[in-house]
Amino acid sequence: MSNKTIGITGPDGFIGKHFALRAARVEGWKVVACPRSAFDNPDEMKAFVSACDAIVHFAGMNRGTEAEIHSVNVGLATKLIDALKAIGRTPHVAYASSTQEEANNVYGNAKREAGKILAEWAQSCGAPMSNLVIPNVYGAGCRPFYNSVVATFCHQLARGETPTILVDKEVEFICVSELVDFIAADILDPPDGVERQRIRGTAHMTVSKLLETLKSFRDLYFESDVVPDLSDRTMQHLYATFLSYLPAEKLRHCPKLHTDNRGSLVEVIKLAQGGQVFFSTTKPGIIRGNHYHTRKVEWFCVLKGDAVIRLRRLGTHEIQEFRVSGNQPEFISIPVMHTHHIENVGDEELLTMFWCNEIFNERDADTHFEKVA
Repeated sequence: MSNKTIGITGPDGFIGKHFALRAARVEGWKVVACPRSAFDNPDEMKAFVSACDAIVHFAGMNRGTEAEIHSVNVGLATKLIDALKAIGRTPHVAYASSTQEEANNVYGNAKREAGKILAEWAQSCGAPMSNLVIPNVYGAGCRPFYNSVVATFCHQLARGETPTILVDKEVEFICVSELVDFIAADILDPPDGVERQRIRGTAHMTVSKLLETLKSFRDLYFESDVVPDLSDRTMQHLYATFLSYLPAEKLRHCPKLHTDNRGSLVEVIKLAQGGQVFFSTTKPGIIRGNHYHTRKVEWFCVLKGDAVIRLRRLGTHEIQEFRVSGNQPEFISIPVMHTHHIENVGDEELLTMFWCNEIFNERDADTHFEKVA
């Protein structure tokens, strides 16, 4: 891959920060940041653009008076072009616009006008220019109470506050990690001339459905320590975003310690889809188990100590025996309709990790006593 210097305007903004991290992971790329103050210094702007093989223009304003929003967005694009013209450079410019272009509002009009200025420069000198029209972006680090309903709801729910819905409409969303991947791919394969690219959101959701989803994350997290079903990619991104807004003091989980004369058992991770992970300690000479399941599947893995796991299919007399040790961890899967137990045959406390495909339900445990031998 050829070496490239990628310039970023607005490097301290939400998307700018994420893209800088993404670009830094591309082999051969060097990232150069252009602070907002540079736009007021023509020499600094010329030095910035002279170093760049490609420029991603994130800098802009979406909150302020109508006059400020217009003058800042158009002015930043104009100053960028003035610097490029002054030194005769024609790097690929990728411009981060917004789907607000499609709405008749001050911010959308300003973004559209700025894009037009950049496109006219590119057409006049034959430079590649990508006009990236971006929908609502969410992800870790997005400022709440600013321009992302996801950020606002996550911030409030993580702090025990009650969000309110001002307008319940369908919103087109894209996670910032997906967006910066798209932009990086565009830089790697620039267009011939000027190209308007309407970036499609990866999710469409009403504001009320979004709030319902995030509330379910909150309830599972705080009330039952359960990880929600994350088989859908959007749910993965939303859940990761929700967790990123939790105050540090709420990141600690303290599962209940179940202790008796055999040792201890702790449920570590519970999954809405995927069961749970737990571990136990067992004293030397103690046997745990002597039961079977009709629908629950388990995997055992000894992490410390020495043990024997024994299985017997119901209705038979043959016993399968597995010697296992924490010195060489391995999983033993436990089929249904097999009574089973684990015995600590070592001289030290046994530490065993388990996975089960169901979260334990005391009212329907599917755990039925029968000795292995």
